[in-house]
Amino acid sequence: MSLESPESAATSPDVIDESNLLRSVVRLAWPIVVQQLSFAVVQLVDTGLVGHLGDDALAGVRLAGQIFWISLSGMTAVGVGATAVIARAVGARRSGDATKTLQTAAILALIWGAAIGVGMWFLGGWSLGMLSAEAGAKAEGADYLRASAIGMPFWSLMFAGQAALQGAGDTRLPMVVSVVVNIINGIFSYVLINGTGPAPQWDVMGAGAGYSIGAILGALLTFGALAVNTGKLRWSLRHATQFDRAEAGRILNVGVPAGLEQGQFMFAFMLYTRVIATLGTTAVAAHGVTLALQGLTFGVGFAVSVAVSAIVGQSLGAKRPDIAERSTYLAMWYSLAFLVVLGGVFVLFGGPITSIFISGEDAAGVVDLGSDLLFIFAFAMPALGASLSVSGALRGAGDTRSVLFITAGSTWIVRLIPAYLLAIPLGFGVQGAWVAAVVDINFRTILLVIRFRQGKWKHIDV
Repeated sequence: MSLESPESAATSPDVIDESNLLRSVVRLAWPIVVQQLSFAVVQLVDTGLVGHLGDDALAGVRLAGQIFWISLSGMTAVGVGATAVIARAVGARRSGDATKTLQTAAILALIWGAAIGVGMWFLGGWSLGMLSAEAGAKAEGADYLRASAIGMPFWSLMFAGQAALQGAGDTRLPMVVSVVVNIINGIFSYVLINGTGPAPQWDVMGAGAGYSIGAILGALLTFGALAVNTGKLRWSLRHATQFDRAEAGRILNVGVPAGLEQGQFMFAFMLYTRVIATLGTTAVAAHGVTLALQGLTFGVGFAVSVAVSAIVGQSLGAKRPDIAERSTYLAMWYSLAFLVVLGGVFVLFGGPITSIFISGEDAAGVVDLGSDLLFIFAFAMPALGASLSVSGALRGAGDTRSVLFITAGSTWIVRLIPAYLLAIPLGFGVQGAWVAAVVDINFRTILLVIRFRQGKWKHIDV
């Protein structure tokens, strides 16, 4: 089926104002910016709270975060698949099909979340050992993972529900839920880390408990809202156990490559982190703080990526690939410009920003390293803005296999091997490892843009 002819559709999708594409992108993206920034702020607060417990606590939680990220592979598979399939259905004005996809996606998400939660509970300590965590950091990280494991099924459900809403063009409800969840997460983490009032003082475990409490609330709010929704997408408790194999196949056909992309990247990143872990606790702490700050840059880029995915999916469902293409290029340039400005902030104020999140006798060393890493990462900002927009467009079109191959090849060949050589044999330390990451991001962006310009994504059936 050809999607090249815009004349075959009477109107553009509801999510798009064809006379002002920028407004459409911004309207979808700004709630996701708020959502991502609220999450990043809570992560920064947690990092600061845990950091003041000492180097072992900070290094343990940051290393545990790498294990936690593995869970995102399955969540991404379900979420990306649901977004693409639901966007096509909504663009073609088939709301019944969209709802059926949501019901099936929720079951897939619950199965994955339960499985990963069990794995985190029983294998968390072993996994941290595989990352070369020192004894103190390993003990702290294992406590954090066990407390977080309880919330994994609920987090997975919330992730799938919000991805479905975003595919339908509703980014505001996920924003509201996420802001509430992140506030609750931050409050409970603070209380349980410090033992405020009658609450027990659980230290690092309190951060994990705060996460689980927030995840449970998030799942309840997301699916509670979907249950009373009268719009294009509705979830029914009465039909919650209805599983459609055909819909599951469509979700996984698009989503599995995206999940594999996420999974292989996280596995490679664990090896990348292992290289850094061999450089000592100070290096791991600086690396962890920089990653938390890096989350701020992903807030805007990821928001634009999700907005573009919805626009591209719905445009192709409405047989308007011309709108999909113009929206992607517009989003790419604006995202790139914003991240350039943010990169300048990191270059100028890297040291003072890093100093906020660490204290203790080794704080000066962490601040110096963190400042260097933020300076290096600033050179990846323009490419990061472009790559997130283009990869979001390709995923929204269902072209997840090409994103998988490009990301995997670049990550393993351009990032991982040079990171090891620069950091250890050549003696450039953690700064050398981050230089390799910057080269990887720029190289990957070039390949993604080439793939998008080929236009094959316009002809993919979902």
